Amino acid sequence: MSSPVTHGLSGLSFGTPTSSGYVVQSLDTSSKAGVVAEVFDETGCRVHSRYDDITTEVTFEAIIQGATLPTPGAVFTVNSQAYETISVDKKWSNKEFTRCSIKGKVSANITP
Repeated sequence: MSSPVTHGLSGLSFGTPTSSGYVVQSLDTSSKAGVVAEVFDETGCRVHSRYDDITTEVTFEAIIQGATLPTPGAVFTVNSQAYETISVDKKWSNKEFTRCSIKGKVSANITP
């Protein structure tokens, strides 16, 4: 069996992610507060709120192009932002490229 030949794959990407070793197909981000403190007045109306421990999560789907997949707890970088790896899923198919889905997070008070 001969080695596979790939044409044009190295120049493709979705958006501007700068995570090397992958051809990113999609990128999702979400942010939320880990702690929300609220103050209510005597009528039950919320009069003050404070949001702390802002956490940003990123999930990207990609074709593996020479990358070594991170393990949970390891650090990876997307768009110059370091994230803690939460989960890694790898998908194989006899008619597709090897694909992966990587999820990570970063919190306001933790530097990965």
